[in-house]
Amino acid sequence: MVEASAGVFVGNPNRRIRDRLWDLLATRIGDGQAILIEPAANEQGWAVRTAGRDRWQPVDFDGLILSARPKSN
Repeated sequence: MVEASAGVFVGNPNRRIRDRLWDLLATRIGDGQAILIEPAANEQGWAVRTAGRDRWQPVDFDGLILSARPKSN
């Protein structure tokens, strides 16, 4: 993986490596935020995972993945 910008990593690891990295990251993210975009067999051709506090949530809207902003307190 290459760090394209501070804290932004780009790469194409296989599914096993990607899942392991995500499990590790999601348990250690703390107050930070993380987004993983990965290939998927859907209309868009990708899926998204999120972790952390106050993060945008992926929402399936009739087969189209959209991002929902967290509610303000």
